[in-house]
Amino acid sequence: MILLKKEMIYHWWYERKKVAQMQWRPKNHFIFYFIIFSCGVLCSFVVFTVLSNKSDVTKNHRHSMTMDNVIQVRDEFSVLSPFYDGMDSGGGVHRARKSKTHRGKGRPEDQQEALSTLKVAVEFKTLGKDEKALRLFKHALALAPKNPEVLTQYGEYLEHNRQDILSADLMYFQALSVNPEHGAALANRMRTANIVEVLDQERLARLDAKRDALSAIHESNSALRRAKKEAYFQNIYHSVGIEGNTMTLAQTRSILETRMAVNGKSIDEHNEILGLDAAMKFINASLVNRDGITMKDILEIHKRVLGHVDPVEGGEFRRTQVYVGGHIPPGPGDLGVLMNSFEEWLNSDRAVSMHPVKYAALAHYKLVHIHPFTDGNGRTSRLLMNTILMRSGYPPVIIPKQWRHKYYDFLQLANEGDSRPFVRFIADCTDKTLDLFLWATSELPNQIPLLSQNEYNSHSTIIEDIDEETVMGSDATMHDEYLRF
Repeated sequence: MILLKKEMIYHWWYERKKVAQMQWRPKNHFIFYFIIFSCGVLCSFVVFTVLSNKSDVTKNHRHSMTMDNVIQVRDEFSVLSPFYDGMDSGGGVHRARKSKTHRGKGRPEDQQEALSTLKVAVEFKTLGKDEKALRLFKHALALAPKNPEVLTQYGEYLEHNRQDILSADLMYFQALSVNPEHGAALANRMRTANIVEVLDQERLARLDAKRDALSAIHESNSALRRAKKEAYFQNIYHSVGIEGNTMTLAQTRSILETRMAVNGKSIDEHNEILGLDAAMKFINASLVNRDGITMKDILEIHKRVLGHVDPVEGGEFRRTQVYVGGHIPPGPGDLGVLMNSFEEWLNSDRAVSMHPVKYAALAHYKLVHIHPFTDGNGRTSRLLMNTILMRSGYPPVIIPKQWRHKYYDFLQLANEGDSRPFVRFIADCTDKTLDLFLWATSELPNQIPLLSQNEYNSHSTIIEDIDEETVMGSDATMHDEYLRF
């Protein structure tokens, strides 16, 4: 009886299930599945569209920039423009060309705060509180570095309260580059321009006097020979160090003398040192004792600078666009015209008649500004500069790697229209280099600290005690490369 009841219940449940399946089964399978598929596609499209719109809004909001933040391309890059007109004029009231896209005006609230700070700074200046005034002037300048009123007032403070006419003249120049019609800046610049020109000429005259004193020392002087050899190592060490090479001076010297690798350093860092060594030997052997500098000479220098690192690119103009910090060099299509113009300027009477330090500094700046190579532009420009200086009796100038930031800051000022601060910077480096040679060949008891090493203690000196027999012995041929100006 129980089994009969279970069988009846099972039969009833099975019939109900069969009826339910028949009720929900579609009459046309294809239409049913097509509708489900279409609904899935439609839903997916809607979801994708919503998410895409949301992503675009977020991206635009996150990366939107004002025109003040966009890197600007200088007008000088146009091949139809004169090649750096007025960049080497020196003194006189120079009005920089107005930029059409960027005048450095920052945010309105920053401008307002800068003017308020400037007003307080002027009040402190009137009350004789110079230190507080100086801090406020610097703060105002940081807020509005291109505001002509801030630049002019700060320049007047530097001129009258700090007697820093060179920096004051720079402030007036920058104010006029923003607003050429600014009355106070124009009047101040007309007053300081001639004074600054006289100061610059006196600086260059002092360099000539030191050069003549060094030239009076006979080449057979053992101290001079040691100094030249050490300066050779120093020059390579600092030049590659400016570009980020991490070799120490001792390691640089070891590579050049032994040609053996340094453990833990990359192959490129070794090759940068060897490349600069090859380029300097080429200059000493081929360029120092003849007149004129051709495009081929520049390419030969670069071929050796980059020959060990990238032989394919060495001695070849770049074929792609490059970007250097906030500076966008001209495109590869303009390099031929610009380099031809640079070669003409390099050998023109106007350039050759300049003081050698000014001529060398401007040649360095113009070449590095064009940036004709993919890599090695800075090293090639410094070698070109030293070639010009050596032809005039100056030693190769050492730009200390610790001055890297000053070096780039002055190049940026030249990009903005005033190349004089960069010329003064090169003049200062020349002065330091001359002092080191004169000190090394004198009998003065005081010591000059090393330009270079953090790895040496403060009691070290730039001229090391090199065995004279090493200089004059069997390796004399190799060392002659080091000892030539």
